[in-house]
Amino acid sequence: MQHRPDHPTLLDAVAQFLLGEIAPKLEGDKALQFRVLIAANLAGVVANEQRTEARRFDAEVARLSALLPDEAAALPLASTDRQARLNALEQLNRALATKLRAGALPDETLALTLEALFATAKDTLEVTNPRFDCSHEA
Repeated sequence: MQHRPDHPTLLDAVAQFLLGEIAPKLEGDKALQFRVLIAANLAGVVANEQRTEARRFDAEVARLSALLPDEAAALPLASTDRQARLNALEQLNRALATKLRAGALPDETLALTLEALFATAKDTLEVTNPRFDCSHEA
């Protein structure tokens, strides 16, 4: 069964309505106009989160699984239960943090770890602000 419009499309419509119809009518109340802009931005962010969640999840799991293959193999990362998958990803992130704090990662893995963490941060920032400069030089 198809459900149209989907949630991201509905949230995009709300954001466009707030920006296009409501915000211009609030010229006299700058504080309320600002709050409407924030609400529109939040609707857009949530839409982007929903639109990209599966891709971002799969990419982060692939990166962390390459760094922690034994830990990843023991977790239900391929579960059809969304919450179980998210919990498993959190466990994998905790395992990496624990190894980093303990200095338990081999030196040759540290560069790969940094790249993996940078890629995850970049994916996250692209959801909230696609124009954010995520280059290594920034």
